[in-house]
Amino acid sequence: MHLMSTIKKTMEEEAEAIWMRFIDGDRSVFTFIYNSNVDALFSYGMKLNSNKSFVKDCIQDVFLDIYEHRKQISRPKNIKFYLFKALKHTMFRELKKERKKSGLPEQGNLSFFTEYNIETITINKEVIKHQKKLVTKIIKELTPKQQEILYLRFMKGFNYIEISEITGINHNSVRKQVYRSIKNIRKNLLLNNITNSGIYSFLLVAFPD
Repeated sequence: MHLMSTIKKTMEEEAEAIWMRFIDGDRSVFTFIYNSNVDALFSYGMKLNSNKSFVKDCIQDVFLDIYEHRKQISRPKNIKFYLFKALKHTMFRELKKERKKSGLPEQGNLSFFTEYNIETITINKEVIKHQKKLVTKIIKELTPKQQEILYLRFMKGFNYIEISEITGINHNSVRKQVYRSIKNIRKNLLLNNITNSGIYSFLLVAFPD
């Protein structure tokens, strides 16, 4: 436990040091922050809206905004978390503007969707094709919000509090959604008589309790 606390503290200190250099106008640091996060942001953005141009524009808006207002922004402990939250806020704001211009009714939230390509998760190569398809099907049967929470938790490594802030969902509700989703996935696997160790490895590694 002490080791984990030390690692977390070191990561926070490194993030703070990077951010301080960024605030001071170090363009190489800004480029580093951009290159280190743009692919993950694009992947997440495309799961909220399938319009590539729109997602790219929103990402550019996020980075332009943080650069222009860098001296006013409080120092984030987790830069990736800050950028994910900023991107979702920007996408929601821009979609709201577009709907207003078009006279369309406003929607309460962005709807997360995904093809959930199971190949993006490390699974034993021996898992046969129909089993992988079944796992994919089970995950896609979860609600968009459940898929988004699992994606942020297990694919991007955010904790429950960070996910709560990104999605705007109560912290306890996020925990319950994760628990229910995992329970549903495991139930479906058992009902389909899947006992292959590769599938269980996937569940244990990607979706621990």
